[in-house]
Amino acid sequence: MKNNEFLIVGQGLAGTMLAFEMLDRGINFRIVSSPKKSKASMVAAGMINPLVFKRLTKSWMVDELLPFMQSRYGQLETVLNDSFYFQKQILKPLSEQETGLWKSKKAKFDSYIGDILDSSPIEGISPAYAFGLVDGAGYLNLKHFLEKAEAFFLQKKLLVFDDLQIDSSLGKAFSRISNKVTDAKVVFCEGYHLQKNPFFSFVKMNPAKGEVLLIYAPELSEDYILNKKAFVLPVGNKRFKVGSTYEWDDLTEQTTEKGKVSIIERLDALVDVEYQIEDQLAGVRPTIVDRRPVLGQHPHFPNLYVFNGLGTKGVMLAPKFAEIMANYLIEESSELPAEVDVKRFL
Repeated sequence: MKNNEFLIVGQGLAGTMLAFEMLDRGINFRIVSSPKKSKASMVAAGMINPLVFKRLTKSWMVDELLPFMQSRYGQLETVLNDSFYFQKQILKPLSEQETGLWKSKKAKFDSYIGDILDSSPIEGISPAYAFGLVDGAGYLNLKHFLEKAEAFFLQKKLLVFDDLQIDSSLGKAFSRISNKVTDAKVVFCEGYHLQKNPFFSFVKMNPAKGEVLLIYAPELSEDYILNKKAFVLPVGNKRFKVGSTYEWDDLTEQTTEKGKVSIIERLDALVDVEYQIEDQLAGVRPTIVDRRPVLGQHPHFPNLYVFNGLGTKGVMLAPKFAEIMANYLIEESSELPAEVDVKRFL
């Protein structure tokens, strides 16, 4: 390991995508992953939705982010010699009022609002006035992707497992990882754990716990992602991830009966098939108060950086902003977009 190399703290979605960007550029780096800290990315459904249903508008920057994301995950499937990115339409039951809104906006958002159907194209769905299809949607099998990436970086000796304590003894911790690290630049990609990082305590986070169920539903079609107050996302072999919940007070990573009941109520209103619950999972989303990622350099410690806060749209945001962050780190780009620059919290 050489002086002035980068240490990426965290191997969730943000840290992993940044690591691949650095690898492509020949940047000298190591990833430090704590075996004691959970990754929300391992729990998240990884759903990709180019629309915001509440207001029926396009997701932020989707026209730029979506094609970049599709290309990048395709490239990484080749690098890792596996499949983990899947394009799949969202099928959304609509009320009469929603149908009118969708029809009025279809021409404006024709890249994303697909056919509006009078009846469901698949069986097992509860009745609705109409059904809307969303193009450009899909999902990333995050758990599989991160596990493959972990094995890849371990094989290249670019990943170190260490329970790094983020405090004034950072230098000692890095010496434990490698006694040759003397002037490392550190990029914190810790997810919601950033809120306990004393160097970036000024970043205004609003972490939200989310729970999902894994169900087995042999009679339910895997052709679409279903979405109506809950999502039902096919993950193969007639298994589906169903969610999710939002909880801001309980930020433990323990599943709850309350969360389970909430998901089941919404699932039963959406589908009319028999199913079995096989698992329940919980994680904490690294959401920033303004729902934008946070990138940049610490105002007083020039060797410390942050790349975090990807939140619920993380799968779509991560590829492009990892590229932006990598360019910033090697000074190909001297400034970050103001909307995501950590300076907005100073």
